[in-house]
Amino acid sequence: MSVWLRRLLPLVVAAFCAVAAASALAGNHREPLAGTWSGVLAGQPSSGGGGRIVIVVNARETGGSWRLSATCHGPLTLSSISGGYHHYLRKLAPGATCAGGDVDCLKRAGANLYDAVTSHLGGAHDSSGTLRRALS
Repeated sequence: MSVWLRRLLPLVVAAFCAVAAASALAGNHREPLAGTWSGVLAGQPSSGGGGRIVIVVNARETGGSWRLSATCHGPLTLSSISGGYHHYLRKLAPGATCAGGDVDCLKRAGANLYDAVTSHLGGAHDSSGTLRRALS
């Protein structure tokens, strides 16, 4: 019986390690934010011009761009990641005529992207909405 256990023990350990590795990979899996997203933000858009927004997130998810209108747009810079959200600071492009400084908190919601905007003007000006992947 001891020969049987000596042969079985390495198989049990290998199976346990394989299951643990698969579980760890499954736990770390998340849908990417990279791509072009568009939609309407509800609430009071805080950075001027309408509630329709286009967000582009780069492949590394470290930055991108945002656009509310032809005169209200600029780059996004990753500020932090917490609670499943990527927090991007809105900066202004040269010549933009609106206020920057808002934070887009982005999180995947199935096939869509949820955007909770924290306004630089305060909580009464926050907005949010679900964005869909834009066709390229």
